[in-house]
Formats: sequence, structure tokens, C-alpha cells
Amino acid sequence: MRIAVIPGDGIGQEVISAALRVLARIGDVVDGGIRCDVFDWGADKWLAESVGLPEGSLEVLRHEYDAILLGAFGDPRIPDMAHGRDILLGLRRGLDLCVNYRPVPLQGGSLDVYRENTQGLYVGVGGTVCVGNTAQVAIDECVYTRDTVERFMQYCLADLRRRGRARVTLVHKSNAVPNTGGLWQDVFRRELGRLPGLEGTEEYVDAFCYHLIRDPTRYEGVVTSNLFGDIVSDIGAALMGGLGLAASASINPETGFGLFEPVHGSAPDIAGTGAANPYGALMCVVLLLRHFGLETVANTLHSSLSEAVGTRAATPDVGGTGTTSAFTDEVLCRLNAKLSGELMSIHLEGTGQ
Repeated sequence: MRIAVIPGDGIGQEVISAALRVLARIGDVVDGGIRCDVFDWGADKWLAESVGLPEGSLEVLRHEYDAILLGAFGDPRIPDMAHGRDILLGLRRGLDLCVNYRPVPLQGGSLDVYRENTQGLYVGVGGTVCVGNTAQVAIDECVYTRDTVERFMQYCLADLRRRGRARVTLVHKSNAVPNTGGLWQDVFRRELGRLPGLEGTEEYVDAFCYHLIRDPTRYEGVVTSNLFGDIVSDIGAALMGGLGLAASASINPETGFGLFEPVHGSAPDIAGTGAANPYGALMCVVLLLRHFGLETVANTLHSSLSEAVGTRAATPDVGGTGTTSAFTDEVLCRLNAKLSGELMSIHLEGTGQ
């Protein structure tokens, strides 16, 4: 397995370093191993060279790697986040990663959130009319193509069925935004009709957010547009215990290429203090392993994470007294014990003892 690693800025570098430690251990038990190559794309490179996503990098990623493990972007020296937009949006669009998957574990259940990742209000269509240096008119346009919405919806509904889900909710705002909203409704209803056994409902985004906070267990799967998905998934992170726990996977439906990214941001205020929670980055490793069919080792890592986050080694944001390194040590200790037991079982089965 070939993974391109982009640590990014701030605590992105710290939590991705933790993920690399865990990947190195997992590589010991995965057939063929895991190769991780680290790329220095981020604020320092932008400031030194005015380069965000280097020329030709998309072709290298597309042809030489199976996945990307991404940190976070954001640096006070670049207040407009120009480098972050260039790199992150460049990767999403350039690799056509139109499906963004965000799992939200909850007490008594879990929620799967799917956000369209490449179009909508994030497509970059618009501009300003200025008088002097003052903007008098500012325009950002929401653009959706039927092809993208269909590809997104087909993948998401099929993935929900594969996960054993029975209900899916389309989140939209077609009463106020009828054109793109109507397109989403039409595609949702058509594709849902091709998948018997999956019950579909539709909710306006404001009502959905209200109900999600009051009773998240009423939902199983959610499909929605780029902007609404950005907002809804962060509400989900709050419900699960905080942004430090949240992981995401951005997928190309046709090629299966994936970008795996914790969603907490670069948090420059705590960078270098050891307080960054690597849980979200390590959950990205779980998602990556599952995406490539390595369910057993993914489940082993997930259970190690779930146990470790309840100990004092957890970081302060989730009630512990540990550091980034201490929590990673705790996860690795539990992971090593589980992997050793599983390998011994495999050995005994193989020798007939």
C-alpha cells in the first residue's frame, strides 16, 4: 500500500506524526507492507516558494499512490488561507474526490454523513465589484452538475446499503434555493427508487440541524451538498465529543482513490504544546484500512483507540491528562498486545495445534 503523507501546518504535523507511528506498526502485519512518503506542502513552502500544490503533483499522486493521509492547513502568517485553498481544494477537484464521508459515533448508535465535496458554493464562481478598494457587490454562485450529483448519490446510497443502513435523509433547502435544491431532490428520488429496501426522507437543513441536536438517533445516513455537509458534519463532531475525535474520507467513486483527513484544523494556539488530540488522525487510519479491505486490522486499531481514549493518557480535550505522544503510546501498547494475540492464533491455526 502506497500512501502520500501531507502533514500540513500546526498540529497537523503532530497528529500525522502519531498516525505514522501507528502505520509503521500496522505495516509489519500487512502483506506487502505500507510505504509512506512525506511531502512538505504547507505554509512554510508557500512562504518560501509561493508554491501550494506543486506542478505535476496530481499526476504523481494519481499514478504512484493509493491514498493520501492529510493533516491540516492554517497559519497566522497567511491570514487569507490562500495556500490551504490551493492545496486542499486542488486535491479534491484535481483527483475528483466528490464523496466526503464522515462517521459520527453516538451513544446508542451511529450516523453516516456524506457531503458532496467538489461543487456547490465552493466551486469558485463569482467575484466582486469594487469602488476604489472597497467591495460594493460580492457574488458567490452555487453550481451543481447532474453528473456529479448522480455519481455522488449512487456511491453514497450503495455504501449505506453495504453498511446495513435502512434509512437515509436528504438535507436540502429547496424552498429557498429551488434550482440546485430541486436537482438534488430529483436525483435523490430517482436513485432511491433503484434501491429497494432503503427508506428515504427529506428535510430542510434548518429543521434537520434542530432535530439532529435534539435527537441524533432518529437518523442513520445523511446525504447533502457541500456547504450543508460542512456545517452538519461539525455538528456531528460536537455530538460525538469534539472535533479532536472526527475523521473523514474523501473518495473518488470510480477509481477508489481516497484522501483521509482529520477535520479539526491546524489549531495554532496549541501547536507545540503537546495537547493536540491524535484520535481523529488515528481514526483516519482506521477508515483507510477499511477502505482497502483490511477489516481485521482496522477493527483491532479501532478497539485499541476506543479503549485508550477512556484512560488518563487521553488528551485534555476529552478529559484526560496525557499528551499527543502519551496517548499514541497508549494506543500502540494496546495495539501491540492485540496484534500479538491475533498473530499467535493464526500461527496455531496454521500448524493445527
